[in-house]
Amino acid sequence: MSDRTEIAVAWNRVALFWIGGLSAVAIWALGENWDNPLISPAVFLALFSFVAIHASVSLALAGPIGPMRAILCALILSVPVTGLISLAALRFTHATELLDEPIMLSVTTMLVFLATPFLSVWMQDRQNVMKYSALFETAWLITIRYGVALCFVGVFWLVVFLSDTLLELVQISIVDTLLRTDWVRFFLSGAAFGLGLAVVYELRTTMSPFVVLRLLRLLVPIVLTVVGVFLIAIPIRGLTHLFGDFSAAATLMVTVLVSITLISAALDRDREFEVTHRGLRLATRGLAMVLPILAGLAEWAVWLRVTTYGWTPDRVLAAMVALFVLTYGLGYCAIAVFGHNWMRRIRALNVVLVVGVMAALVIWMTPLLDPYRIATHSQVNRFAQGHSTATQLPLWSMAHEWGRAGQAGLEDLSAIAQEREAEDLITRIAEAQTATSPFIFERSVVDLGRPDTLEEILSVMPTQPLGIGLPVDLISKVPGYQLEQWARGCREHLGDGSPGCVFVQDVFMPGVPAQDQGMVLYLASGDLVRGNHVMARGEQSAVVRDLFDPMDDNWPELTRATLEAILAGHFIVAPSGKQALIVGGKVLAPAN
Repeated sequence: MSDRTEIAVAWNRVALFWIGGLSAVAIWALGENWDNPLISPAVFLALFSFVAIHASVSLALAGPIGPMRAILCALILSVPVTGLISLAALRFTHATELLDEPIMLSVTTMLVFLATPFLSVWMQDRQNVMKYSALFETAWLITIRYGVALCFVGVFWLVVFLSDTLLELVQISIVDTLLRTDWVRFFLSGAAFGLGLAVVYELRTTMSPFVVLRLLRLLVPIVLTVVGVFLIAIPIRGLTHLFGDFSAAATLMVTVLVSITLISAALDRDREFEVTHRGLRLATRGLAMVLPILAGLAEWAVWLRVTTYGWTPDRVLAAMVALFVLTYGLGYCAIAVFGHNWMRRIRALNVVLVVGVMAALVIWMTPLLDPYRIATHSQVNRFAQGHSTATQLPLWSMAHEWGRAGQAGLEDLSAIAQEREAEDLITRIAEAQTATSPFIFERSVVDLGRPDTLEEILSVMPTQPLGIGLPVDLISKVPGYQLEQWARGCREHLGDGSPGCVFVQDVFMPGVPAQDQGMVLYLASGDLVRGNHVMARGEQSAVVRDLFDPMDDNWPELTRATLEAILAGHFIVAPSGKQALIVGGKVLAPAN
């Protein structure tokens, strides 16, 4: 290595060391002043966004084009994205509320991640800015550099903590004293990250992403086999547990995204590097052909969820992702089935689709596509038209997460409630606006309806032994949220029309009178039955425990058959450490 090369390498390392360290300190300083009254929320958000984005892009560009040029060129991306973030923040009463929204953070991160390779290629050779091979290699190199650098930061801190522990043995605490300063920890983390990026770029010929790509290719036949089994099983098992389930839609979309990644890994940057093994080529082509089926199922699952429950910001994002994976799937399939030279054509399609995704992400952050306004309009209209009830409205989210649109929607719902004299909805809206978390809101709403729920349970819940009647004093001490779960079970019915719940009174816990304790079993969902042991504690409260099987040493799986057997009197109470309810081969005792 020549002296000039050594100087250039050293300069690059020092520059990235300081860029990373100072950027981390800047982020720390902004975080320390997030509630400073002298800085408006809009200014704080713009500063925080600009520093985070500019630092990330600068560090990504610094290897290929040099540190100083990278700092200047990163402005091409960091400034407009910061502007888009500020524009999107107008949806909220306080601009910094955007930082609490995972959806907005995900959209911003994806936009920067997709746009950075285009900027990097453009700064190196503008004629290749739309060339797939250059974009592909740049994107994967950035990903590998960031991944390895993050691992280096973890190893760095492991060494620091080990060093501190070692020096403590000889009563030297300088490392511990130094690390107690917050900005020092941030500086060292950022500096280590920048240094790691510099070294990884130096070793780009030996730490090539192509090793990772070769390994990913080996997963193509496995994923194709799993997807094939899934598609074969659908006609046999049916679609009952698939459509309308949001988690199923998410699983399907992730599967398509993973498949797209694996197909891209097999296609590689160009014909010279694409997969040549006949079996892997066939598997890659087969996986491309089945993508539209998976993507179509995901789109259908999301749409059924929307038609059943209306739009929410999460569902708007899910619908957009589903639309794009369906577009990818249809494009890949059409080329794989009918296209000559299909690998080259899919590579060309990838560039077009990524540009389309970036355009959609930009539109998402403008008033042209406001997911909070769409969701609010949907929920208000559904209630106004009688398609949903007050209990189904996402009131807390509208009040605290959906920005100005959600708050305006609550005003519309309040007007509708006053017109219809719907006191329940008026009360729920007031609780949603004051509750600090969705959990507190749900608890407060349940407590408001507690008297009615208690009366419902006392009037319908069967008892064993027959004729003893529910112990009113005991049940009255149970928390409202637990009463609501029992009431939901009682509202379901068994085959003979009996309520889906039962109270069994006995001395399950020694030293406590039978009238002060008992077991409640109730339908939770479908055929699933849950059970609790309830016992008075003092004059004002009760202890509610889950049921445990001490013989099998596990949490028992109970079904409708268990509930029906108890209601028919086919059970016994016998000692098993504590007194236990024995029914259908299950031994049910209060959990410790």
